[in-house]
Amino acid sequence: MLSYQHAYHAGNFADVVKHLVLLNILNYQCKKTKPLFYLDTHAGRGLYNLHDTLAVKNREFDEGVMQLWKHRFDLPDDFASYISLLNTLNPDGILKFYPGSPCIALHALRNIDRLSLAELHPQEFEHLNRLPRLGKKVFITHTNGLALLTSLLPPKEKRGLIFIDPSFEIKQEYALLPKLIASALNRFAQGIYCIWYPITPSNKQNTLLQKLHKLSAPSYLNLEFKLLSKVEGMTGCGLWVINPPFLLAEQMARLLKALQQFIYPDSDYMIKTSEHE
Repeated sequence: MLSYQHAYHAGNFADVVKHLVLLNILNYQCKKTKPLFYLDTHAGRGLYNLHDTLAVKNREFDEGVMQLWKHRFDLPDDFASYISLLNTLNPDGILKFYPGSPCIALHALRNIDRLSLAELHPQEFEHLNRLPRLGKKVFITHTNGLALLTSLLPPKEKRGLIFIDPSFEIKQEYALLPKLIASALNRFAQGIYCIWYPITPSNKQNTLLQKLHKLSAPSYLNLEFKLLSKVEGMTGCGLWVINPPFLLAEQMARLLKALQQFIYPDSDYMIKTSEHE
């Protein structure tokens, strides 16, 4: 759907949770010497100006990254790489620029790694295409990124992180996505697949979760973070990670606990993992 622009929601609480997961996975994968392939199926514009008219319309960042920024000196060391990136983008100490997943990946990955970023919305793609490459191997495509699950997998690197972050404005995506991931797993079973989803009062995410649970993946991690004070719209978010890195569950438990302690006292979270026999 071409109406969705993430700039209206940039830096909200769901972005914070989602990007903490993404950055932890990237940091862990970069400890290994072999190159990594990164595929971002719904890249957005890559970098968001929180002073932009789109962002200030809803000001969702006020209850998201702005709260984290205010508490950045109180948070534990687990937040160090995330806060370091925010500092790099905002050297004057005023939070103006917020990194989307492409920007996070560009800063975290190495010159030996390869990035493929896809965005369908024409205006978002124009912004994405102007994102500094930082000397990395980056391929940016104006397309529906879900199609790349077929054309780009398996990658030549034999190591990969596939980050799937739809808007879910197209309701059929809840049922379609698991089918596409099942097909991708048949071609690239060892890849890490990180799927974000919204939690809403309608519980539309249950269709997605039931189908993801039935996939024949070696292991998975599922986490959810909810704001108990919210009763309408997106009340929380979740991520389903297939083939999660070692210690991701432990790291995210510390991070979500700290978010609850320092920023969101009226919140709840859960993390569960499973290995198929």
